[in-house]
Amino acid sequence: MTDMDSKQSIPSVFLSFSLVAQEIISVLFAFYSYQSGEMALATFYLGVAGILLVGLGIHSIFDRPALVRGLLAAVLIVTFFYLLSTVPDSSVLLWCLTIIPVLVGTFGSRVSMIILASIFAATLWLFFGNSGFISPDVYSEVVIARFLSAFAVLSLFAIAMDNSHSRSLHRYKDLSLRVDQIAHQDQLTQLPNRLDMERRLEKKYQQYRLINQPFSILLADLDNFKFINDRYGHDVGDDVLHAIGVLLSEPLRGEDVVARWGGNEFMVLLPTANAEAATNIAERLRAQAGKLLMEAQGDKLRISLSVGVASIDKCTGIDDLISTAENGLYQAQHMGRDMVVVG
Repeated sequence: MTDMDSKQSIPSVFLSFSLVAQEIISVLFAFYSYQSGEMALATFYLGVAGILLVGLGIHSIFDRPALVRGLLAAVLIVTFFYLLSTVPDSSVLLWCLTIIPVLVGTFGSRVSMIILASIFAATLWLFFGNSGFISPDVYSEVVIARFLSAFAVLSLFAIAMDNSHSRSLHRYKDLSLRVDQIAHQDQLTQLPNRLDMERRLEKKYQQYRLINQPFSILLADLDNFKFINDRYGHDVGDDVLHAIGVLLSEPLRGEDVVARWGGNEFMVLLPTANAEAATNIAERLRAQAGKLLMEAQGDKLRISLSVGVASIDKCTGIDDLISTAENGLYQAQHMGRDMVVVG
């Protein structure tokens, strides 16, 4: 993630805050200049505030953060050098320092470092490069040294703080992603877990109520799993569960979802399949499970699935859909296992 990318989640709020804050600062400086009898400078500050107000309007109405960031930076930088080169008043140096946190917060630490370094270099040239833009007697050497020191220190501090905030934000996002993954993913099979499937079912049911597109589910149970666990151990049982998860996932369409429903049960969501299509898919999956070759302690394991099928167009809701699939699975298990039953 680039520095600018990290800012894309913040600009709307921070950009608005920066524009309003800089407007207030400019109005306050305009009032100070008015009180000091400097009407031209007061008018200039009010003009800056007016341009920033236009930028705030553009941002609020059209939501163009990139355009407004460019406008804000242009206004701040142009005003910065205009005040330094044309206004013989030490108070303008205070206004010039206010642009540092705004630029850093708006553009991020990397881009603002380049901008502020360029401004600092240009300022050095204005003060010491015989540019002719600043009269030598406008500012004393002490004032210049203090201003440059304050500019450099404040810039470094603002960049360091923003960089630290960006790293913390990245860590927070990574942690949130990991927590969400743990909450919605089965750690053994790497499939969605029951909680995630319940959320998907509810969402799909809401879509069904709007567009009346039927969908179906399969509830598959790994036959004789307790025997495999007891005979060969949990490590072998875990390998079998993982293999079944892979087997159920591979032949499905991209829109279909397989989840570990619990224990040795898996649920398959078929978002566009009616009962007939779902039954055909279930039979295909059951047949493929029977071809799965696995060995443990020199024995060949016989893998089979019992599957219950349910379609939403024959049910009254999600609970009824799941109950219907469970009834189909129950019947398949008590009719000899290794079969598909439509609930």
